[in-house]
Amino acid sequence: MMYQAARNQANASADFAKLGNKQLGKRFLRACSYELLFAYLIAVAASINLKNGRYSVLVGLFSARTIGYTAASYLVGLATLVVHGQLFRVTRSPHSSHFPKLQRLLRSPAATGTAIGAYTAMSYFMMVVHGWMFGGHATRMWLYPEGSYGPPQLNPAWLASCVLATVLGCSYGAQLVMDERLQLSFPAVDQGRVYVLKDRLPGGFARALAFAFGVQWRFCLVYFFSGWCIYRSVCGVLARAMTTSAYGMSNPLLSPSGLAFWLLSGTLTTLAWELAHRLFEVVATEPTRICSLSQDPNACLLNGLRHRDSPLIQHLAYQELYRLTMFSAEQRKGLLTDIDRQEGTMWRLVSAQCMDVIRTATGQLRAQNPPKESKPPGPSKLPAKPTEPPAQSRAGGAPMKDILQQGRKAGQALPLAPAKPTVAPQELFGPEAQGLEKYVLTLVIDMLVQSAVGQRILKRSLRAQSTSALSNFQLQVWAVRSLMRLVECSISEDSFGLVQKDIALVLSTMFAYLAELERCAASHSGGPGCADYTVQTTNRQALAMVQVVRNSLYAFTTSFYVYLEALKLPQDVGRQLQVFANFQA
Repeated sequence: MMYQAARNQANASADFAKLGNKQLGKRFLRACSYELLFAYLIAVAASINLKNGRYSVLVGLFSARTIGYTAASYLVGLATLVVHGQLFRVTRSPHSSHFPKLQRLLRSPAATGTAIGAYTAMSYFMMVVHGWMFGGHATRMWLYPEGSYGPPQLNPAWLASCVLATVLGCSYGAQLVMDERLQLSFPAVDQGRVYVLKDRLPGGFARALAFAFGVQWRFCLVYFFSGWCIYRSVCGVLARAMTTSAYGMSNPLLSPSGLAFWLLSGTLTTLAWELAHRLFEVVATEPTRICSLSQDPNACLLNGLRHRDSPLIQHLAYQELYRLTMFSAEQRKGLLTDIDRQEGTMWRLVSAQCMDVIRTATGQLRAQNPPKESKPPGPSKLPAKPTEPPAQSRAGGAPMKDILQQGRKAGQALPLAPAKPTVAPQELFGPEAQGLEKYVLTLVIDMLVQSAVGQRILKRSLRAQSTSALSNFQLQVWAVRSLMRLVECSISEDSFGLVQKDIALVLSTMFAYLAELERCAASHSGGPGCADYTVQTTNRQALAMVQVVRNSLYAFTTSFYVYLEALKLPQDVGRQLQVFANFQA
């Protein structure tokens, strides 16, 4: 009985997901305390009144307005943390789109609607709070131009404040989805929480100021011409339900106090959102020490690598594996010498998980870009007259010469209207677009094709192609580096010679992955641009992963350089490894 209880306790302590969720819960509580500090600092900054002189800061530290605004800002920060906790993403859907931002909005309508609705509601709430905080003409809904006993009239400045709050919330929510800011970005360096926040907070301040100012000047430009129509339409609806005054009102955009109120309100609201966003990203992606909490660290790590229910838990496990293999020689050696397992050696189990990630990525790349079948060349036809040498040879081998002169022959008149794009609509947003996403994008493309300006927009969109061939880029980086690091260090830390038996299998897996990455990186071309020159696009993810794989293979080659011949590798693997041994990859 005691043995069974001890065994159950050991199995429970080896559950990486359970320990990880408990760790994330503690981090969320710490994030709430950090958010309270941020809310108080924002409240102090908002309470400073320069009219009170040098003592305005001291007055603002403990005033009732500061405490009230701290509570309101804290509620907004907590709501932002909850929204991000529901909508964050760790993996992304592979795509190749020329309308990436529009496609991201349409791909997950529920997430897009939730983000826009939540931030619009928070924007309205903060507008009311700022009206209580600062007061002013723009915060009153009704005006009484005929006296306190006369019929009321809708305040145009208040209506403009409501429209601006709507635009601010919708713009911020849509921008989070379009720019993939809900996608967690894991740090490349293991730093403390305070140092990471110190690095990211200045960027948050700058982004909040730029976003608030950009939204306001665009709002003012559009509302200056359309605001009067909006105001008259709302007043017409109100006149059907109640008696209102018909006095003429001035344009609210001509009021300096109103412009200052909108700018201050938008900046403080965006700052509260941005700080909560940065805080959530830091807390969720901070490296963990979950395995050290378990009685069986290696088994706990393996359970985390096998976890499939939560992508975040699996990413944290691979992040911990990467930290272990790169920076902890003692834990790395303990993993390589752990051979007393029912399922096999710990090296075999961990390497199988890493190679499974790599093989899955190789299959995805092969499925997205299937290799083209080479056709036998037909009979050559001699030209009737000598042809002019290509522009590349005439320009001394400069390919840019040929690109710029393409389609610009002397004496050739330009067409009155540009030709229709040679690509099909499906090629502009990829075959993965389905349902509402495919319907809306097809409708937009069909509308653009009808006009010359729209055709130029389609050609220009070829240069905006966003290619995401790897759904879990960071996970693959950790898997490749951890696996090759274990192989690299096995030359001195593998006491039982377990890794040497699998080196050929590991290298063949890496070379197959590298071949698909290089083919994927070289297979993307933007086609003709808006000026009929060839547009060259690159897959940044594939190129970055190529460098990761090459660097890992170079590290292995330099560690085993003296013993490469003794490994007795298969002929195809040895031929590919020879390129790295010659430092020519």
